[in-house]
Formats: sequence, structure tokens, C-alpha cells
Amino acid sequence: MLNKIANRFLIGYSVPLIFLIIQGLVIISTVQKVSDLNNQVFKLQATNKELEQTAYDISKMLRIVRGYALIPKDQSFKKSFDAVYGSFNKNAQEFREAATIPQDEQLTNSLKTLIDSLIAQGEQFHSTCQEIFRLIDANNLAQVTPLLSNNRAQNIDVTRQQFSNLVEAAVNQRKQQLEKERSFMFTMIWLTTILAIVATIIVGLKNGLPLKRQLPQVVTSASQIAEGNLTHSVKLTQDKTELGQILAAFDHMTQSLNSLISQVQKSGIQITSSATQIAASGKQLEATLVEQSASTNEVSATSGEIAATSGQLVKTMDNITNQAQATALAANNSQSDLMQMASAMGSLAAATTSIASTLGVMNEKANNINTVVTTITKVADQTNLLSLNAAIEAEKAGEYGAGFAVVAREIRRLADQTAVATLEIEQMVKEMQSSVSAGVMQMDQFNQEVSDAVEKVNRISGQIALVIEQVQSLTPQFEEVSHIMEQQFEGAQQISGAIAQLSEGSQQTLQSLKETNRAVEQLDDAAQGLRSIISQFKVQR
Repeated sequence: MLNKIANRFLIGYSVPLIFLIIQGLVIISTVQKVSDLNNQVFKLQATNKELEQTAYDISKMLRIVRGYALIPKDQSFKKSFDAVYGSFNKNAQEFREAATIPQDEQLTNSLKTLIDSLIAQGEQFHSTCQEIFRLIDANNLAQVTPLLSNNRAQNIDVTRQQFSNLVEAAVNQRKQQLEKERSFMFTMIWLTTILAIVATIIVGLKNGLPLKRQLPQVVTSASQIAEGNLTHSVKLTQDKTELGQILAAFDHMTQSLNSLISQVQKSGIQITSSATQIAASGKQLEATLVEQSASTNEVSATSGEIAATSGQLVKTMDNITNQAQATALAANNSQSDLMQMASAMGSLAAATTSIASTLGVMNEKANNINTVVTTITKVADQTNLLSLNAAIEAEKAGEYGAGFAVVAREIRRLADQTAVATLEIEQMVKEMQSSVSAGVMQMDQFNQEVSDAVEKVNRISGQIALVIEQVQSLTPQFEEVSHIMEQQFEGAQQISGAIAQLSEGSQQTLQSLKETNRAVEQLDDAAQGLRSIISQFKVQR
């Protein structure tokens, strides 16, 4: 711990600080004791004042009683007596509380014993005074005189004197303790101050003398190393302090610098020799690169011509491919038109079939109408027959059936009209059935013609699809040839690019080699400068 300078200085500052702390603690403790003693003295003196007040109240009660004995008719003496007794009780309670002395139970008990005795005497005197008041009010003065003679303040004075003596002794004792505490405090202040000064001097000498001996050695060693004298030897000691460690580090640094400078001198010679060899090799390599650059330029021109020829072939194949794709596109458009025509013909055939089917449905519905018309004709016949029967029954009824006969005639007339209308409807339905049958036959014939046309269109479309397939089969072949030519063109361009990069690389290598030669020359100069600088150091051989 004491090997470090910082710790030594820390201890040097800590020693007087410790003594100052001890001194402060002693002063604080002593001041606290002195304060407690002063408080006790003040409390004892205050207790003595309370005693005087209590004794004064008792003596005042005695004077009031004597005054009442002289002037019995004056009732103000009783009121004054009661007021003084009230003050006595109040002062007695405060007196007892004030007699408590902290940290001195024996003195507190002695004081409270005397206070209790004094209070008891006061209470006894109060009882006697009440008896005297009663006797005076009864005009029995003969008994009052002995009581007044016996109740004097001698006992109270004795108790008061004992209390005052006890308080005075306690006060004197505490004053003596105060003097002792003050003397102890001043003694400790002087003692701790002297010890702090002595300890500070001892610690200062203990820390400063080693520094005074070792710092000149450190300064000398540093100056010798700064001047380049590495032959200076450092005197090592067994001191484990930081200064001793610094001296050991200087010695180790001197030895390391000796070894380092020797190696640098040897390396400088080797660097000079190597730089010379590298410079010669660089000159030879520079000549070789110049020849390589010329050859590369010739190869680059040839590869450029190949690339140009390949580019023209690629353009020609692209034109052929575009023409083949245009032919295939036209054939596709023709096929699409034929497919649309075939689709339209198919739609037309489907429409004629639908129309024929619709006409058949109409023929069937006409047959149904004939059936309905037949049924209506039958109903009309039955209605006519019923109206005839009704007319017959109306004739039988005579004048009562005249109205019913009119209704029967109207019904028969409506039945006749219905029969005529049904005949007309039947004739119209027969004419419609004849027209629908003719239309169905014509639509069948037209449907057959449309089917033949669709078949021809599909056959032409198949032939065109074969042509399209053959044209389209040529396009991938053209594209493959074009792709191969593009690859050849890209290959030629890559060769041309590679040759250009090789030529550029050769130029860069040539430039780098020139820079390397210049760097080698600078390295040689630096090696010479390093040898010149290293020669300034003195090293051990």
C-alpha cells in the first residue's frame, strides 16, 4: 500500500485530518457535557426561586390570618387568603415538576422529599388557618391566640434552609465539574494539535526523503535516453515504490532500445541491398511489359474486326427472323378470320335449327288450338240444346216463363255466334299449319346448305393451319441461328474487351512498375537516412 506515491500523500494528508477529527469529537462531547451541566445549574437556581415563592405564599397566608384576627369584620381577608392558597397550590405543582434533575436521581429524590415536606406543612397550615377563621367568626378569641402562637414559620424556615443548602451544594458540585470539563477540553485541544503537528512532520519526512533520493536518478536516466546515450546504466535498488518501478522500467527500456537499435542498423543494411536488387529487376520487367503491350494492341485490332463481322451477321439473321414472324402472323390472321367465319356459319346453322324447332312448336300449338276449338264447338252445341229445352219449359210455364224464354233465346243466339266464330278460328288454324309446314321444310333445306358451307370452311382452315405450322417451324430455326450468331458476336466482343482490359492492365502494370521503381529509390534514400539517424545512438556492443 505504501509503495504508491498517491497512497503516501493520502496518508500524509489523513494523519492531521484524523487528529482534527478526534479534536472535534472531544470538543463536541465536552461542549455537550458543559451544556448539560449549565442546564442543571439553571434548573437548580430556578427551583430555589420556586422555593422562595412557595415559602412567601405560606408566610402571606399567616399575615392574612393575623390581620383577620385584628379586624374580624373585614371579609376581604378571606378572599385574599383563598387567592394566596390558590397561588400556593399552583406554585407547589410547578415546584415539584421543576425539581426533576436529569441524570441525578438521588438529588431529584432529596429535593422532592423536602418539597413534599414543605407542601405538607403548607397544607397543615391551611387547615389550621381554616380553624382560626371559624373560631374568629364564632368570637372565640381565647382559643385563637394559642393557635396563632403555635403556627409560626420556624419549621418552614428550617425546610427552606435545608432545601437551599442542598441546591447550593449541587450547584457548586456542577460548577466544579464544569471547570474540570473545560480544563479537559483545553488539554485535549493542545495535545491533539501538538500530536497532529508532530505526526505531519514525521509523515512528511517519511514520504519526502525517498523522493529526494530517487527523483535525481530518474531525471538523469531520462536525460541520457533523450540524448541518445543508451550505454548509461541505471542503478537499481530493492525499493518497491513507484519511483523504484520507474527506475527499473528505465533500465528495461534502455536494454530494449539497445536491442532494437542494433536490429534496425542491421535491417537498414539489408533494406539497402534489397532495394538495389528490386530496382534492377524492375527495369528488366518494365522492358518486358513494353513488348507485351505492343502484342496486345495487335490482338485487340484483330478481335475488333471479328466482332464487326459477327455484328453484321446478327443483323442479317434478325431481318430474316422478322420476315418469318410477319409471314406466320399473316397466316394466323387468315386462320383467325376463317375460324370466325366457321363460327358464324355454325351460329347460323344453330339459328336455323332453332327456328325450325320453333315452327314445330307452333304447329303443335296449332293442333292444340284445334282441340280447344272442337271442345268449344261441342260446348256451343250443348248450350244450344240446353237453350232449346229451356224455351220448351218456358212455353210450358206460360206467362210465368216469359222472362225465362227471353233468356233462353239470347243464350241460343250466343251459342250460334260461338259456333260461327269457332269455325272461323278452325279455318285460320288450318291455314297457319299449312304455312308452318312449308316454313319447316324450307328451314331444313337451308340448314343443310349451311352445314355444307361450315364443312368446307373447316377444311380450308385445316389447310391454312398446316401452312402456319410449317411457317412457324422455320421461325425457331432462324432464332436459333440468330442466337448462335449473337453468342459468337458477344464472344468476339468479350475477347475484344478482355484484350482491351489486358492492354489497359499492361499499361497500369507498366505505370505501377515505374512507381515501384520510384518507391524503391525513395526506400533506398529512406534507408540511407535511417542509417544516418541510427548512427547517432550509442549502443552497447
